[in-house]
Amino acid sequence: MLRSSTADRSPSSAAPKSGDKGGFAAPKPGEGGSGLVLPGNRTAAQVAFEASVVDFFVDAADLLGVPKSVAAIYGVVFASPEPLSFADIDDRLDFSKGSISQGLRVLREVGALKEVSTESDRAELFTPDLEMRQLIQRFLEQRLQKQFDAGKGRLADFKKAVAAFPAPAQKELGQRVKKLQRWHDRARSLMPIVKTFLKLTPG
Repeated sequence: MLRSSTADRSPSSAAPKSGDKGGFAAPKPGEGGSGLVLPGNRTAAQVAFEASVVDFFVDAADLLGVPKSVAAIYGVVFASPEPLSFADIDDRLDFSKGSISQGLRVLREVGALKEVSTESDRAELFTPDLEMRQLIQRFLEQRLQKQFDAGKGRLADFKKAVAAFPAPAQKELGQRVKKLQRWHDRARSLMPIVKTFLKLTPG
């Protein structure tokens, strides 16, 4: 969930969030990318780089059905040479604290982010796991399973709908739906093989 509409967040109107250090310079046009990265007390070059990296991961994640917030969190951590805390990530992304908390939980569960600690900071700090295989594996499996489950329901609807057609059309369409059912069953039977392949594929 976005904190505010990105359409309302123009470079000239961006303001520091509560608790931010004041005095930062507003980003130049084009530096904000999709608008997910907030300007803060970082250089314009840093903000532009973060925005580009976040946009890259958001675009790639869309193909796998990965939530935008999850991809953006990974992107902003990936773009930082230093480990980031929850507060750091919250300062840099235009998402609610709840979305960031949930996204961090998902990324930690799949091993896409690693927790590190320092003697001077008690807060949890995160750095990216550069393998990313587990993240891709998890969401690809979920996407395939979702597609198979949805396909099963649609095929049942097709069968009911065909019954309303006149006999000649019902016979022809019924055969086509049966063909779809066979394709679906064969694809579904490959799911265990796909899962095994994803686990064995080197990162």
